[in-house]
Amino acid sequence: MKDLRPSCPLHSEEHASLLLDYCARRLDPDRKAALEAHMEHCAACQELRSAQRLVWDSLDSWEASDTGWEFNQRLQERLRQEGRPAWMDSVSTWREGISWKPAVPLAAALALWLMVFPPNGFNSSKPSAPQQPDQLEKVLEDVQMLQQLPLGRR
Repeated sequence: MKDLRPSCPLHSEEHASLLLDYCARRLDPDRKAALEAHMEHCAACQELRSAQRLVWDSLDSWEASDTGWEFNQRLQERLRQEGRPAWMDSVSTWREGISWKPAVPLAAALALWLMVFPPNGFNSSKPSAPQQPDQLEKVLEDVQMLQQLPLGRR
């Protein structure tokens, strides 16, 4: 086994992996003992060891709290008690966040485009009339059906 005293792992790239393994607690017992013997005489390595021990102790004593799970369960229970599905709240929140202001200039630009460059089948000189009376009845029935739907109005 090599003696680590002549070259400090903090100042030697050759032994830098030893410090990483030591910090991760992956050193075999012989190498760990040799490195700790070096740390007894090296002030910089002693500081590293004390800082690393502080981290180890903090991680060993740390306990995760279960507050997040309890909160989620209470929230789900409250939503169930209210009788309103949770997805309706998210949809209404989403709808409130929508701004229709950017759509207005786009619609105006599209209307202008259609006036300047009409589609091929569009003839502006004579109004289009329904081909058959059955089509007109079908359209009127569809409009009445849409008016009967209970849509949220603002």
